Amino acid sequence: MLGIALYPDKTTIEEDKNYLSLAKKYGYQRVFMSLLQIDIENPKKSIQRLKESIQYANELQMEVTLDIHPMVFQYLKIKEDDLSYFAKMGVHTLRLDSGYDGRIEAMMTHNPYHIHIEVNMSKETNYLDLISSYHPQKQYLKGSHNFYPQRYTGLSLQSFMRCSQKFQNAHLSSAVFLTSQQAKVSPWPISEGLCTLEMHRDLPIEVQARHMKMLDMIDDWFIGNAYASEEELKTVSEVYHSQIDTLYIEINDDITDLEKEMLLKYIHEYRGDASEYVIRSSKNRQRYYQCSLPAHKIPKDIQRGDLLILNENYGQYKSEVQIALTDRQADARINVVGRVRHEDMILLECLKPFQCFQLLEKE
Repeated sequence: MLGIALYPDKTTIEEDKNYLSLAKKYGYQRVFMSLLQIDIENPKKSIQRLKESIQYANELQMEVTLDIHPMVFQYLKIKEDDLSYFAKMGVHTLRLDSGYDGRIEAMMTHNPYHIHIEVNMSKETNYLDLISSYHPQKQYLKGSHNFYPQRYTGLSLQSFMRCSQKFQNAHLSSAVFLTSQQAKVSPWPISEGLCTLEMHRDLPIEVQARHMKMLDMIDDWFIGNAYASEEELKTVSEVYHSQIDTLYIEINDDITDLEKEMLLKYIHEYRGDASEYVIRSSKNRQRYYQCSLPAHKIPKDIQRGDLLILNENYGQYKSEVQIALTDRQADARINVVGRVRHEDMILLECLKPFQCFQLLEKE
């Protein structure tokens, strides 16, 4: 599912309602809110604003996730074995930013209100194994990554994959945070984006979304800051529901119309016998074997991310489309016709043998 985030202590109910309605229009089903910023001097005031936005989200049949930590139970003078307070608020999921000892998390999944318990999945520990040893109701247990407002503190891709793999292996639902480049509202005074992966921080949100789609590790995506623009909401929704992965490309001025057709007209399939030097798409060899495909006048050195078409001097390999994965010297039998857009370079590592993908020219 797709989700947005709201921070009612920083906004008005009218703004929240407009954003919730807009997100609902594009198929968003989850809403993240936080009690970590509760005013301990006047908690009722913080909670009242939350309740207003939660109520409207419930009216739209959107699932509300509330981020809490153990101190929240102390502030509210309630116990972890009684979640009736949150049930009355209309909370669907309690996210435990800081956890307990595993036993309490497991116990909380047995609540009679069927509130889901979402645990922090961004730490490389045996936390999930510990919870599992106390026999939770797994249908009410799931995980979500942190977001990181401070630059250079987000997860590395390697750490993200290791943490996510644990939840995937356990068949538990998971969530991640993408960051809007248009939103201004966040829960903390310092916010340099609200992403899970550090490499996402300055990328357009559509690239973040396509990266997450290709990684295929996470079920739910939240946009961590508010308010994302309508275009961002629409784009992320389109990527989430897309049937095929895409790479945006830049085309060289000396490309021919035929070469451009070879890149853009057909769906490409990454050959299963994968090379560390190129991603190969070979089906054009049958389509264009009778066409003239001369070499370019000036061969170009090949760099990672370059789009290559093998010309008629390459014998039976003529018209094969390739994407370079390493740098190498020019080859007169290979026409360099464009390159993968800079922002999309992180996606090259995500493509897998036998995977289909589409090349699109970015306007």
